[in-house]
Amino acid sequence: MRISARTEYALLALLELVQCKEAQPMQSKDIAGRANIPKPFLDQLLLDLRRAGLVRSVRGPGGGYVLARAPGEITIRDAIAAVEGGALATQCGLRAGDAIPCHRSAACALSEVWTEVDDATTAILSRFTLGMLSERQAQIEGRQMYYI
Repeated sequence: MRISARTEYALLALLELVQCKEAQPMQSKDIAGRANIPKPFLDQLLLDLRRAGLVRSVRGPGGGYVLARAPGEITIRDAIAAVEGGALATQCGLRAGDAIPCHRSAACALSEVWTEVDDATTAILSRFTLGMLSERQAQIEGRQMYYI
């Protein structure tokens, strides 16, 4: 499975919102700067994340974006579905190059493999939440020790 820039950037943006102190709204320019994401691209991702109910926008002075749910309730799978749509690894039934329907899609041993891959991928990505990722990142950063 390849991870697209859309998915990578969406997850990085969401993690920035998790790490924001006291759930204060973050402006998209600040998220873009901290996560090193091109702002126009981030603006489109935030729109997708908002439509999916993962973030909400706060208007007015001091406004910006906040998580719409607790970090422990948002899975990696939720973020991927928000920015990529429903499909994960495969779109069996369509030929990749030209999107022409496959004539074997009704009875194909390979489609069973792709279905199993999708099911396993969905299960794994549904286990990990933004809260878990944020905690792990804090551990990683806290463990960096230098010895002389």
